[in-house]
Amino acid sequence: MKLHLLLPCLMAVQVFGHNYHIDIVTGSRKYDDSDGTFRAILSGKKGSLEFGVLDNPNYDDFKLGAMDNFQKSSDKDLGKINCVELEARGSKSDDAWMVDYLIVSKGEGSATTHLYNTDGTYLSSDTSEGANIMDFCRQGDATYIFEITTANEKWADTDNIHARITVSSKGNKGNTTTGILDNRGIDDFVLGNTDVFTIPDLKNVGKMGCVTLTAEQDDAWLFDTIKVTRGKQTKTFKNTDKVWLSSDLSEGVDYLEICQ
Repeated sequence: MKLHLLLPCLMAVQVFGHNYHIDIVTGSRKYDDSDGTFRAILSGKKGSLEFGVLDNPNYDDFKLGAMDNFQKSSDKDLGKINCVELEARGSKSDDAWMVDYLIVSKGEGSATTHLYNTDGTYLSSDTSEGANIMDFCRQGDATYIFEITTANEKWADTDNIHARITVSSKGNKGNTTTGILDNRGIDDFVLGNTDVFTIPDLKNVGKMGCVTLTAEQDDAWLFDTIKVTRGKQTKTFKNTDKVWLSSDLSEGVDYLEICQ
């Protein structure tokens, strides 16, 4: 009799044993936040899951720089996570929203998948402001470590640069791009300091040939070196011409490629 009572309980645990989490980080620039309505679909190697409208009741989601957590239980095991599709819905969703990056997991202690906004596109139902549907997809299984040293010169530091890095292959294996370089809760890019950014779920481009930096903000920044490590491969890229990075083209460039 005890066995018969126990089996339904075990079956119930099995049916509802997949609790998926999506953590979404909103950008920190003015106007990156939103009061809009957005829905999500999570897709993996074995299937997909409709999250529905992203909303935590009685809470103001999508504030500047905030990380919001959304959960959905399912009887499906989606397998390895590939993408999250976000869609802006309804008239309120023309309040454009900047998603910096997403982290997908099955809760605390489980494996995570990081998905990045690699080109700074806004999400909005008003397509003059952004895209109404965006797919954030895993680029690969490689983890890159970027050690970036800010120059020890007057004004070289920055509080607002919003930089991304693209690593390109020296051969024909393409490239891979980070999200915004930011260690949450840490003052990055201080004069003369070296900041370390560990970025998972990027593409393995093989032998590294070039790095490309882009800047979306205008607090000009000057760096000396970028040391890139992936597995046993390490390469250092030097800003030998001391080129400043800034979205204000009177102060520097907003696109800088360095090849070694």
